[in-house]
Amino acid sequence: MSDFDELDVAIVDAVRSAPRASWRDLAPVLEVDPATISRRWSRMQSEGHAWVTAHPAGAATPSCALVEIDCAPGRAVEVANVLAADVEAATVKLTSGARHVLVLAQAPDLDSLSTYLLDRVGNVPGITSLRSHLATRASLEASRWREGALNVQQRRKLLGRTRNQQDGAVLQAVDHLIIRALNVDGRMSFERLSDHAGIGPVAVRRRLARLEEAGLVTYRCDTSRRLAGHVVAAVYFCSIEARHLDEAEERIRTLPGVRACSLVAGPHNVIIDAWLRSAGETHELERELSLALPALRVQDRSVVLRTVKLLGRVLDAEGRSTCSVPLLRDSQSASAGSGTS
Repeated sequence: MSDFDELDVAIVDAVRSAPRASWRDLAPVLEVDPATISRRWSRMQSEGHAWVTAHPAGAATPSCALVEIDCAPGRAVEVANVLAADVEAATVKLTSGARHVLVLAQAPDLDSLSTYLLDRVGNVPGITSLRSHLATRASLEASRWREGALNVQQRRKLLGRTRNQQDGAVLQAVDHLIIRALNVDGRMSFERLSDHAGIGPVAVRRRLARLEEAGLVTYRCDTSRRLAGHVVAAVYFCSIEARHLDEAEERIRTLPGVRACSLVAGPHNVIIDAWLRSAGETHELERELSLALPALRVQDRSVVLRTVKLLGRVLDAEGRSTCSVPLLRDSQSASAGSGTS
């Protein structure tokens, strides 16, 4: 098994800040030669320790729900593995506490999401009950997560372009093909993308630049637990009055360990995902939450026993990527038509 050093972590953080930047562009920021960066990234990627994923964002964001699943005794792993094969099950976790499995489900629209939850998930053998919470807003996306391996000057050099979110922007069929390919490999070359999209590399470059500028695609770089150094993942189910939501979003973003935060329609209207270095930190983060946000009530919490799938990537027991299940179906690309999502 490979060992990782500070340069490996810095390379990952640089890729998080500039997911499609060339190694030549990252070299002066990291103060190493491009060949070293390329060699180290190739090793981490080939061993499943680091990867880049792209997914629809902004006006193209799919309808999402967090699904709590209770299973019959001894069936949780089986259920998680079955759901991990579904395109709609973007993330699948085995957890402790009041639910056996947590699923981030997504579909192009609410009707499709409802059909998936009712007709597919509701009929998987081994499931005894489920509770779904429709996501209304992502307060903090996991794509913003950083390890803190870069200094201020390095981060400043890697600042990307400001996105201009366009309410009227839509994905066309060829855009779906491009994003579907980037979901498998977010750093895929324009030449390889052109094979998937059926258009030339120059046209792919132009279309992808438009998607990025309009905020219709987001990239994120994920890693195995071993590379990240975070051995414990936890999910907090919180409640807060609607009048405090804006304040809560601002303060939650500043807390160390918080990887993502979503607002959902349900009894727990704020759900927080955290990466921690030990099980003991689960209570420490909860204490920090109470100090930063006295109005926030942590109603429940679960420690993630195993992440079976992470935004389309099936993981092994050590959190290494083993294969990809694209987040978009071929039928979505084919039926997108001209100007519909």
